[in-house]
Amino acid sequence: MLRQTILATLAATLLSASHAPDGFRIKGKISGKVEGKKVYLKYADIPSKTILDSTVIRNGTFTFSGTAATPRFYSIVLKNEEPTNRYYQDRVINLFAENNDNISITAAYDSLKKEIDLYSGGGTSLAAKVSGSASNDLFLQYYRQKKVFDEETDKYFDGYIAYLNPGKGKEKGPRENGMDLCRKMDAVDKKRKAFMTGFVLDHKPSEVLAFIALQTVEQRSMHITEIDRMMEHFAGVTDKGMLTQHFLEKAGSNKQAAVGATVLDFTLQDTTGQSHRLRDYIGNGKYVLFEFWASWCGPCRADIPHLREVYDLYNKKGFEIVSISMDDDKEKWLKAIQEEKMKWTQLSDLKAFDSELAKAYRIRGIPSCLLFDPQGKLVTRNMRGSWMDASLIDMYGDLFPKK
Repeated sequence: MLRQTILATLAATLLSASHAPDGFRIKGKISGKVEGKKVYLKYADIPSKTILDSTVIRNGTFTFSGTAATPRFYSIVLKNEEPTNRYYQDRVINLFAENNDNISITAAYDSLKKEIDLYSGGGTSLAAKVSGSASNDLFLQYYRQKKVFDEETDKYFDGYIAYLNPGKGKEKGPRENGMDLCRKMDAVDKKRKAFMTGFVLDHKPSEVLAFIALQTVEQRSMHITEIDRMMEHFAGVTDKGMLTQHFLEKAGSNKQAAVGATVLDFTLQDTTGQSHRLRDYIGNGKYVLFEFWASWCGPCRADIPHLREVYDLYNKKGFEIVSISMDDDKEKWLKAIQEEKMKWTQLSDLKAFDSELAKAYRIRGIPSCLLFDPQGKLVTRNMRGSWMDASLIDMYGDLFPKK
């Protein structure tokens, strides 16, 4: 009886093992001066510095293996060993992999994207030929189409930078030129958002789609109703993987800072220490700009002359500015206000980027300008430079002096 039990248990174990999923395998073939170069495997979907595996290129090839019960986004990092190497100069191939994938990569080293070019996440080196993963094929279908919009935006943005910086001794072109470039970028952004949202909603929920949805809700111009639609798309998933859970958590927190959301009820202090609720500045038929800045921020202070100009022109029409400092030193904050002649409302909690308000509004860099309408709804998170000029003209008419 004991012998029969042991044999039955062994048979069940072998049967279970025969049906257990294999892990994934990645084999790469890289041309160029790569012999002996170190290669690392890391996660690319959730920020982490953890190295999962490493190897060395021999005869132009490398291999990795791993396990992923559901699709994960990985980085294959080819280390740049040059003495002059700066941060994020390593070459990178990002891809999706899961159990039973047998992935093949072919690429020329010099054609691969540098890590700094993919630092914001969600991209890959299209110069690499990757096969053997259905999940990665779906991602590449999305990424190739999205990249068309990204490249069009880059073209207009390069033109806008040239407009802002015409060269030593040269004056900027007419104000209309900058606004025209910004409007073109906004038009492309609208098409990109429609594509990204549509791609998610047109496909069955999956971990790959959750990763794409996460990138979509991270867009600064996403409207709260668009975020709701994508969250509803994943709400019925019963067995939510890690990426789906991460997307739903991130989307839920991003809603409060999305276009169309109501102003948050935070309290900050003015230069005398008196407390003020942000909501108290909303209403009375006025549009209100919350401008996040700091005394130590060069680009912020470079923007202030433009803020003074638009405040003088449009404040009488009902346009208000509330500057919110990301300083943690009150003396430096007060000194900068005086030096820059900032005559509108100044608030801060002097907690810099540890400020709960900054975290709630996803302020990760400054200057950052948020415009609220008279009903307290967030109109745009992009209210600087020529974007500001175009918005003010749309709201109040053109009051700028003509040259």
